[in-house]
Amino acid sequence: MLRYVGRRVAGLALVLIIVLTLVFFMLRAAPGGPVDAYLGMNPTPEKRAEVEHRFGLDQPLWVQYAKFLGNLASGDLGRSLFSDRPVSGIIAERLPVTLEVSLVAFLFWVVIGLAAGAFAAHRRDSFVDGFIRVISVIALSIPSFWLALVLVVVFGLYVKGVLPSSGWVPFGEDPWNNMRSVVLPAFALGLGAGAIIARTLRASMIETARTDYVSFARAMGMSERVILSRITLRNAIIPTATVIGLMLGTFISGTVLIENVFNVPGIGQTIVSAFRQHDYPLAIACTLITASVFLVANLVVDLLYFVLNPRIRAGFLNGTAR
Repeated sequence: MLRYVGRRVAGLALVLIIVLTLVFFMLRAAPGGPVDAYLGMNPTPEKRAEVEHRFGLDQPLWVQYAKFLGNLASGDLGRSLFSDRPVSGIIAERLPVTLEVSLVAFLFWVVIGLAAGAFAAHRRDSFVDGFIRVISVIALSIPSFWLALVLVVVFGLYVKGVLPSSGWVPFGEDPWNNMRSVVLPAFALGLGAGAIIARTLRASMIETARTDYVSFARAMGMSERVILSRITLRNAIIPTATVIGLMLGTFISGTVLIENVFNVPGIGQTIVSAFRQHDYPLAIACTLITASVFLVANLVVDLLYFVLNPRIRAGFLNGTAR
């Protein structure tokens, strides 16, 4: 087990280094730069040289990259070029907000998606099954940012006072208003994901119900409830776990649009500001966070496969799985 985890972690670390390296060079290849964002239009050559020296941008690119790798290895994310604050402090302020929105959306829509998928598969070809499939197709067809804009308009102009259409209240300041402010962003963020989970579980359960071992269980006199809970659902949840794990990563990346629409001060809003201002350290740190969450989610899915699927465990122990 430890060898299995070690190989996965090493692969994820390599992917993370590649992603951060690409972002490092792409930021510096993009038009403009932090000096232009900092000084504005038509700065004097002397002032430009002074700011470039202050930011360390007058050094050769390979020197900047070597320093970047050295700081990353030591856990130093640097300082924001514009606020001159430690990037780690900014991330520590903004990350809990994004995690709260993402986890609320994730937990709510995973429960809804699993319940809807299992119920639709159990009532296959009934009116309820058709209704759930139609609703899921509609949910998948609605872009999250468009839904967010509609919710802002509806709750900001026509249904005032029910739920806040923008802004954020920290949990420590007011728990009730904090939960009210997270409802709309979480709903817009996870609607499509809930539909994907429901359709995936439904298809997996229907496919599992056609297998020989389910037919054998029926022939042995097992009740449909036992077959559904112990055999069909248990086997169908394995491919659905892959989708659920990937959804957690997409929730974090999806907050880039949602947080800006609802004016939520999280990582999504921060990363847009960092890239717009060419704030290299902050932009790379935000990329590190989002990429790490996505990769860790994939690692969790791999571990769930290892735990849930005996064939994967046996294949790894026999040396046939990688």
